[in-house]
Amino acid sequence: MQDLSPLIHTLQTQLRAEMSRAGVSYEDAAGPLHYANKSSIARLLVKDRMSFEDTIKLMVLCKTPVIALTKPFRFKIEVKASTMAQADALMDALRVSVFKDGTTERYRLPDGLSWEKVAEHTGFDSGKSARKSWFLLQTPVYLVVGLLRLLSKREHEVTEGKTSLRITQDI
Repeated sequence: MQDLSPLIHTLQTQLRAEMSRAGVSYEDAAGPLHYANKSSIARLLVKDRMSFEDTIKLMVLCKTPVIALTKPFRFKIEVKASTMAQADALMDALRVSVFKDGTTERYRLPDGLSWEKVAEHTGFDSGKSARKSWFLLQTPVYLVVGLLRLLSKREHEVTEGKTSLRITQDI
């Protein structure tokens, strides 16, 4: 597995800059992101397990439609949403979008890809823990990036009504 910590830290730096630009304090962000207080937001923006949901919600809160990173990886997130509920709906759509086409099985990945392989690639202890984390409300950014890489997706887009989420990365 390629270490994605530098990507996470760069993303967090960009999110802090966007909060500053938009005039959104940690205290302002706590309520909409369902955190107890501003110190919870401060911890969120430094831990390696930063969630993709929180990333999207901070982008919506700061009215930042695009975050593009060029170092250490080329990575871009584009969000067209204006409410936290829309961000949640996009995240739900992202979770479902990786499943094998034509199947109704909730956990079925495309042929040739297993949750065990996802776990190995993203640093989880087991396929079960990777699968469980994919469906939790706090899905780590590195799990999203790692799974899309395994699917060989340079660009992945999901839509939910008039909202959309596009993730672009160099593989």
